[in-house]
Amino acid sequence: MHGEATVLLGRLRAGEADAAEELFALLYQELRSVAGRIFGSRNANHTLQPTVLVHEAYLKMVGPARSAEDAAPHWEDRVHFCNAAARAMRQILINHARDQRALKRGGADRGARVTIAGVVLHDTAREVDAIDLHEAIEALQQLDARQARLCELRFFGGLNLPECANVLDVSQRTIEMDWRMAKGWLADRFGAE
Repeated sequence: MHGEATVLLGRLRAGEADAAEELFALLYQELRSVAGRIFGSRNANHTLQPTVLVHEAYLKMVGPARSAEDAAPHWEDRVHFCNAAARAMRQILINHARDQRALKRGGADRGARVTIAGVVLHDTAREVDAIDLHEAIEALQQLDARQARLCELRFFGGLNLPECANVLDVSQRTIEMDWRMAKGWLADRFGAE
């Protein structure tokens, strides 16, 4: 699948419209799996569903809403495509969560939450509000940009550590140290035991 995605991305860059549909079909289950992990099964109150998130992210990346200067995507391979998908999903989730807050009496009622389920901080998985996670990653960005990017790739992109090392162009050892430090910082931020 990895080689096939790279070929399709090359065809997409060359302007072949059919390549976008083939790429979506090829990577749909992987993207859907990432979206499913983001939501988890613990919170049924959110109004944005994983399937909708995948479709919106894909349209944001390759659909007609793209600007003219971004007409040809520049993704090298499946990992870079999934990296872009992670950013798109994060933007969509945060915008959706903010819209939900605005609808609830000026944002005071946080009953309709979009959550990121299964955020693993140390040895415990927990549910974290999408906006809270976004704000935490933004704060981490001020301290260490690579660790913040790593969190985005892991939580919103579903990439494993070797894939993150590839995207961030660092060694496996470096990415493992960054991940330990980022998880520790997030655990402190969210008060994890």
